Amino acid sequence: CQAHPFSGSPPRSLQKGFAMAHVQQTGGQQEVIERRPLPKQALLERLGSGVQMRAWSCYLPADLQPLEVRLGQDSTENSLPSMLVDDVRRGLPVGFGLDAFNCSSRVWSLSQEKSGSRQIQKALDAAESDEVREALAGELRGHVLHATKCPHANYVLQKVITLLRPAALQFIIDELSGAVEQTARHAYGCRVLQRLMECCHIHQVQPLVESLIPQIG
Repeated sequence: CQAHPFSGSPPRSLQKGFAMAHVQQTGGQQEVIERRPLPKQALLERLGSGVQMRAWSCYLPADLQPLEVRLGQDSTENSLPSMLVDDVRRGLPVGFGLDAFNCSSRVWSLSQEKSGSRQIQKALDAAESDEVREALAGELRGHVLHATKCPHANYVLQKVITLLRPAALQFIIDELSGAVEQTARHAYGCRVLQRLMECCHIHQVQPLVESLIPQIG
């Protein structure tokens, strides 16, 4: 009796792109049972191997699209560096555009420079979702008070305040709560406080206002 060519483990070419394949005994004959492919795994493998993605990839669901499609780049361009593929695998928000990508992990350092401040503000304006803006703004945590005194970073802080939802701005209020008077007397800080008064809910800024009232008069 001649052995079936698929007896034992299925060939590597059959395994690739499938969850698994196994051999089933039916009426004395063996047949390979194939299960559905895993498109996300296959796409990630192709991204990692540097293979160019086809034009049809833009019609995939958002969470299965390759990074170059999410960034709006032409699918015929060279594959992106592996470091960007790694960022996608770490779970960056969908809609993380090229401007935001270039600023990611460098928001605070860029904010302190004239050109960098403009770059961050541009990325915030171009962000496709609140989630992306909040991810960028989150890198200012722990630097808010310093930003109110910086001739460049204060503009980034003002941009964040005007674009984000009031609830997402609470960390700014919290970091300024112990230095409201100092901030109000500063040439840049007073602008930041003004934006907070304009954009936040009354109950959020009430503690700031109450701390300033005794200084009036």
